[in-house]
This record gives sequence, structure tokens and C-alpha cells, in this order.
Amino acid sequence: MRKFAKYWRDSASLLILARDGNRVATKNEYNYKVLVFKRTEKTSFMPNSIVFPGGAFDKQDENPQWNGVFSRKGVSRELLQNLTEVSGPRPFIFENDSAEVLDRNISLRLAALREAFEELGVLLGQKPGQVGLNATGYSSAVGDFDIPSHQKGVHDSETTFMELCNKLGIVPDVLNMYEWSVWLTPAMFRKRRFETAFYLVALNEKPAVHAEPHEVHEYMWDTPAGLLKAHREEKLWLAPPQCYELTRLAHLYDIDEIVRFAKERNHKGSELFCPVQFKCTDAAVFLLPGDDLYPKDYDYITLHDFETHKDLSAEQLRQMAKNWHRTEHTGLHAQKYYQNVAPLNGHLSLDGENKHLSKL
Repeated sequence: MRKFAKYWRDSASLLILARDGNRVATKNEYNYKVLVFKRTEKTSFMPNSIVFPGGAFDKQDENPQWNGVFSRKGVSRELLQNLTEVSGPRPFIFENDSAEVLDRNISLRLAALREAFEELGVLLGQKPGQVGLNATGYSSAVGDFDIPSHQKGVHDSETTFMELCNKLGIVPDVLNMYEWSVWLTPAMFRKRRFETAFYLVALNEKPAVHAEPHEVHEYMWDTPAGLLKAHREEKLWLAPPQCYELTRLAHLYDIDEIVRFAKERNHKGSELFCPVQFKCTDAAVFLLPGDDLYPKDYDYITLHDFETHKDLSAEQLRQMAKNWHRTEHTGLHAQKYYQNVAPLNGHLSLDGENKHLSKL
């Protein structure tokens, strides 16, 4: 059994960016939009929230028979091995259950692709003979088949994702997707916790979307700034990881620049982001790795006793540290981010001060 199996479940999520027509990126003018959807109110986890497509890891995602699928469709062992060679931090979610199953760096990508198809009918794949790393770094959607009926079959477990891909003669495009981040639900949510690997993909055009009615209330394409603005105006509610990731993206207006960055960062690893809460007099403060007050050698299970700080304001708590990486929540739709430390693992800054981008 995996070390933390009794404390949380594993999942994978997909940030899907698509070029917005023929728009040219300029300052404050995006040339892409992000695909998100609103969960239905009957969804067991985070109902009514706006999220990226994704969901729980499934045994089918780590089936070693995927190796045969990749091989028969022309994906070399070297290309797959390249996905597993990461120099930076590897959170628990990347630990394999055994040597017999598919490597987690591949199976988690498959989980994200499968969930995107189950929820939104977006199937990212490649045809035999065209398989490999796209020089542009972009992925593409397959749409020349009866999407609704096959989507229902996979969603309702009448057929596996592997069987669908074999039937359509495609290989899931695990090669042109990029490791982005890993989030763990805070320890205060003891009964429903997920460690989630986030991946980013980019498309040159928006694919057709088919919303699964039991999980998806509605879907939308919008810019990072547009989604954040709607969140602040209480027109929708973004889950905290989505809000954070969109804040990082909000300073990048060109999808080509994002793809270049994601490709370059793909093997640098991901620090596990498990927010730790301080309750202040005027805000709920969530600390992240790199903050001076983030617990040392945190075990991701313990609920820390912060009663000694219960009479402090968020500003007073800020004064207790020199290095900040935190979010201050004064309401469901009101957050402020504080980050004066360099982004971990060569990632994007929350304030847009990404000087390393000019080197790409």
C-alpha cells in the first residue's frame, strides 16, 4: 500500500489552453483562453466550484499494457523514458505502487487525459505515423468519431480508456503535455483529501466540448484575467489551486511564450503545495513552501495548533516573517497573494516578475 493511501487519494488535472482565433498577444490582450467547467451541485467533491478538467486516479491508468499500446503506435521507449527523467522534487504522488505498473510520470498523464475526455469529451491524441514530440510543443484534439456515445461508455466504465484508444487507432498524447504543479488538499479537510498532479497542454484551436451532464453544470473558455475578475465579482467561485494557477498565468498574454516556458521547465520537478492555515483576526492565511512560517519537515497530516497567533491580524503575522509565500483570504471571493521569494523549481511568479522568461 502506498504510504499515504489511507489519508488521501491521488488525482490528475489538465490545464487546457487554446489559441483564440487570430488574435495577436499584446500587453493586456491575450491570444488564448483556458477551458474550465463548473461542477454540478451533486458532485461529491467541491460542488459548484470552477475547476480544470480532472479527477481521481484509476487502476486502468497504470495498466502496464499501455506500454504495448505505445509501442505498436510508434512511441519509442526513449520518448517515454524521457518523461520519467525529472531532476527536481518528486512528491509522493509520483511513487509507483510496484515495479509491475506503468511509471507514474506516464500514468498520471493518462489519468488527466482520460478525465478530460470523460468530463468534457476532449480527446487529445495522435494518429499512427504522426506520433512524437511536436516541434511547436502543441497537442491536438481528435474529433472525427461519435464523441457522446464513446464518452458515456468510458465515463460509465462500460469500456476502458485503453479500449477506446485502440478502437479509434490513436495513442493518447502524453508527449506534448507538461508537468505544471502538484497540490494537496489541506489537512483540515480530513475526510476528502486529494493529491493532484496538474499538467498543461496547448492547442492551436478550440476543440469541440461535450459536457458530461452528471459532473458538469456548464463549461466556459475565458482568459486567466477574465476568470479571476469573475471570481472577485462573485459571478463564479474558483477553487484555491485554480485561483493560484490562473494568477500565475495572468501575466503571460502569449500562448507561444507559455509553451516555450512549459517545455523548458518540464523536467525541473514540482514542490508539493499543501497549504497550512493560520487563523488571524481578520483573515484566514494559508502558507505555502518557501514561507518562513511554513512548518519545517511538515508531515502533511498534522493539524498544527496556531492558538498562540489567534489574536494577530494578517499584517501582524506578515511582520513575523521576512520571506512570504502565502494567501490571505478575507472571504470566499477575496484573496491576496504575497510572494517575495523566488518561485520554486524555475516556475512562474505570482506577481509577473519572471525575468528568466526573457532567456527562452
